[in-house]
Amino acid sequence: MFYGEYVWLNIIFLILGYLIGSFNLAIIITKLRGNDIRKIGSQNPGATNALRNFGIKFAALVFAFDIFKAFLATIIAFLIKKYLRNLEYIFPMLAGLGAVIGHVFPIYFKFKGGKGVACFFGIMLAYNFLLFLIFVAIYVILVFSTKYVSLASSISCGIIPYLGLIYIFYAGTIFGYMQQNVVYPAHVIILILASLIIVVKHIPNFKRIFKHTEPKIFSKTKKHKNIDS
Repeated sequence: MFYGEYVWLNIIFLILGYLIGSFNLAIIITKLRGNDIRKIGSQNPGATNALRNFGIKFAALVFAFDIFKAFLATIIAFLIKKYLRNLEYIFPMLAGLGAVIGHVFPIYFKFKGGKGVACFFGIMLAYNFLLFLIFVAIYVILVFSTKYVSLASSISCGIIPYLGLIYIFYAGTIFGYMQQNVVYPAHVIILILASLIIVVKHIPNFKRIFKHTEPKIFSKTKKHKNIDS
């Protein structure tokens, strides 16, 4: 396989991830029920806004789906890479990056989507399970210590990719199978790009934090009609 073919296959992975990531369950379900989560609360079609306005069950469903779609896109790309003799210049994590971009700018919903945090959970799960657990721990600690989901998301997503530079996290072990025969540090760079998108999307949240107008995780809001009913 020539380098030009590597480029095209990587582009296909990115597009595949984008198309999968563009599916947004929160938007689909709320629109089917006569609402649009993008017009409610923070207007963000993600798990936090779903929690504040529709309850924990719906929020958990949204969060799980967003994790799954990014994980699925990455795993599909990984399996294709394995089928093509595990070539080192093919990067499955590009599909994960595509999923994050698709979630933030979904082609099916006029490019108005979420902030990509749950999708980042999904690609971290695919990238390295041990690093994923560290990521979850950092995220949870920050959520409960700051009470700001936006701040916890930005800090944890901004920090965790750089830990991927440590050998145990980029070596192709049973926990980091995604790194098998991938030129170093390509996947780490892809994770950094994904994290930068998330941090930039949270800039309005940072401004509200400085103004003390950003709602905290357990802030009470007027609940809309229960999605589960």
